[in-house]
Amino acid sequence: MNKIALEIKNLSFYYPNNKTPSIESINLKVPQNKILALIGPSGCGKSTLLRCLNRIHCLYEGCRYKGEIFFREKNILKKKTDLITLRTHIGMIFQKPTPFPMSIFENIAYGLKLQGIKDKTILHSKVQKALKNANLWNEVKNRLQDNANSLSGGQQQRLCIARAIAIEPEVLLFDEPTSALDPISTQAIEELIIELKNKISIVIVTHNMSQALRISDYTAFMYLGKLIETGKTQNIFTQPEEKLTKEYIKGKFG
Repeated sequence: MNKIALEIKNLSFYYPNNKTPSIESINLKVPQNKILALIGPSGCGKSTLLRCLNRIHCLYEGCRYKGEIFFREKNILKKKTDLITLRTHIGMIFQKPTPFPMSIFENIAYGLKLQGIKDKTILHSKVQKALKNANLWNEVKNRLQDNANSLSGGQQQRLCIARAIAIEPEVLLFDEPTSALDPISTQAIEELIIELKNKISIVIVTHNMSQALRISDYTAFMYLGKLIETGKTQNIFTQPEEKLTKEYIKGKFG
């Protein structure tokens, strides 16, 4: 039995002024040091669920949660939860690369400095380690002072991953991280995600079922805000138990 990184219990989420939940009664365990893919048609609640996991919805007023999400045996939906600390432990990579308007080096060092690290030797060591772990070091080691926006789209996405892993999170959330990238960059990101699971638990939202099949250990299928089926990826794609899952996998809707 795999250890659990996150456990979601009876989770429902409401956007501001909505009486109907966007996701409803979700129960799901995120295994530790594995890749869990969230799949389903557009608008089914995949990204909404993902963003609940580090409460990024709380950046906007009026959002409401019901239920519980347990991380480190504590319910992160409680009001007293320190959201800055939470997002340090549970990071997020978005669909579009989001480098800060500063140098490559400062992009990685930013979070480290927020943690109170000021020693230049330590900063340089940790920046180098993060860039190496993101398979980006050899491409940028001679241009660390260049603006991050000078990088290609694929490099920018790996930079964002390096920035996230520099502060050593326990969980990383990926929201369609390759949908805006070319095939070569997509392959590089997929290989990186597979490497990262050795140290980090990963949840990825993807509209690309082939990608889910290639990289994930477990898959959860969502439809109309509800979790229909979850299991080992091979089982979901070859022997789904639910009719809806089977129809979606076969491409009958989406």
